[in-house]
Amino acid sequence: MKPGETAYSPEFDLVLACLRWPQEPADGERIRLLARQPIRWSQLLQIVDHHKVAPLFLRNLETFADGYIPDEPAAALRASTAANANTCIRRSGHLGTLNRLFRAQQIDFRIFKGIPLAVTAFQDSTLRDAGDIDLLVAEKDLFSAGEILRAEGYVRFEPQARLTPRRLRSYIAHQKDFSYGHPAGVVIDLHWRFFRNPWLPANAMLEEVGVDWLDLGSEPIPTLPASRLLLYLCVHGALDGWLRLKWLADIGALLHRLTAEQLASTTAAASEQQALPQLSAAILLCQDLLGPQPMPAGCLDRSDPGVARIMRFSKRCMTSNQYRPVRERIPSTQWFLNEFRLHTAPRYRMDLLERSLFRPRVWQKFNLPDTLFPLYALLSPFEWLSFHFRHRLTILKQAARSRRTRRKPWTPIPLRRLRQRGPRDIALAIEAGCMLSFFRIALNFLPVQKLTAWMGSPNKKPSSISHERSAQTLRRIEWSIDAVIRHVPLTFVCFPQSLAAYFMLRRRHIASRLYYGVMREADQLKAHTWVKVGERTVVGGEVEPDFTVLATFP
Repeated sequence: MKPGETAYSPEFDLVLACLRWPQEPADGERIRLLARQPIRWSQLLQIVDHHKVAPLFLRNLETFADGYIPDEPAAALRASTAANANTCIRRSGHLGTLNRLFRAQQIDFRIFKGIPLAVTAFQDSTLRDAGDIDLLVAEKDLFSAGEILRAEGYVRFEPQARLTPRRLRSYIAHQKDFSYGHPAGVVIDLHWRFFRNPWLPANAMLEEVGVDWLDLGSEPIPTLPASRLLLYLCVHGALDGWLRLKWLADIGALLHRLTAEQLASTTAAASEQQALPQLSAAILLCQDLLGPQPMPAGCLDRSDPGVARIMRFSKRCMTSNQYRPVRERIPSTQWFLNEFRLHTAPRYRMDLLERSLFRPRVWQKFNLPDTLFPLYALLSPFEWLSFHFRHRLTILKQAARSRRTRRKPWTPIPLRRLRQRGPRDIALAIEAGCMLSFFRIALNFLPVQKLTAWMGSPNKKPSSISHERSAQTLRRIEWSIDAVIRHVPLTFVCFPQSLAAYFMLRRRHIASRLYYGVMREADQLKAHTWVKVGERTVVGGEVEPDFTVLATFP
């Protein structure tokens, strides 16, 4: 390590070394050297999963240091990569369908990031995490495009608040997209511009971005020109503190793909649009973390105050939380100041302040009529305090719960507890354990549509259970699932829990409904399932109100 360089953990160094594309022979030597060090593979897998870089990491690691990967981490990486490849294949077909639907309605659009970015940067759609689908349409076509998505089964989940005419005007002025989710797990961000702030450097609408055509299968797909895409990614990364190494790997691959003329054109456009600090900082970050990169003439050096600030903030974010940065754990004031300092134009900063005072989240909390819309500026600070207080309280509760439930693996249930339970309770817990284990395995091998099809088959025997007995059965099923989760050394996320509860209730002829919902949290999309009998939530009800329902089964 050279004097002045930052020292990272061996795991993070190995991940960084495997994210250069294309790789050179010297990169292979470095990968082998790092792979020989003592590596905590469980921590490395967490870093790779968090940054969404498993396909690229595995490709380079297997190419240069295949014999250094233990069997268990190698199997986990290969499973993740295979799942991503299947998703990319399905997603490519989905893009073709969207292309035909939009063309039929004569709606001009661009698909950016996702599959088109993977093909442009890596020449392989499976080397990049599939992610969401980002569509850019003209503002005048926004609602027509939304109708097409709704007809295809999509549900808008962001914003969650009801959009009155006055709220809609504010949302269009200060936001950038609507988010739609499909029960099959596909999420589409429908943009009318790149970024929320209209005055942010390199922001653009459909009419300004140009077009490039990419062949996916049998038809060309409209996407962004490579130069425009590179500049967008640089500003996007600076805005979000480069929280994902996936974004930095995209920049490094694009820099090697673009010709000298394209790089010069990108630099000229960045200078004209006042985005040169963001472009320069992105290239310098790639040089520092991923290795040598071409630096176009005209870029700023690292002594420039704007470039230095972006790099300092990004590296601090990137290495936080053991190299797995979480946006919510970084103070919101830091995010505000980062965005505030990205551009000095008064109208840019005024729009940022207005957006802070008229958050869509406040509309959901306080349902004011349009005539009282200006009052949201007074309510917003109180809602901000309430939101962050509740968020902090949730973190503390989760930490306390994890401390209470922390135990050594394979700790058996105390014998005295078993003696206190009757044979019926023990049998019910065994049933719950079998159900949870079956659905945990089934979700890895069977499509979700197959499992939900089982739920749709009619229950032949109608319920004849009294209300009192039904309530008692619900409590016992809740107890059995919770007991298995607490005492079995396996992790059961919400989906197998919900499926187990649904089918256990179904066996007892109690009608229930499984809900599938999503929510946007910072730069991540979170999904959740829960089961209800009437108005009572059996499993998964702790965070139910935060999610927008996309589908119910049966």
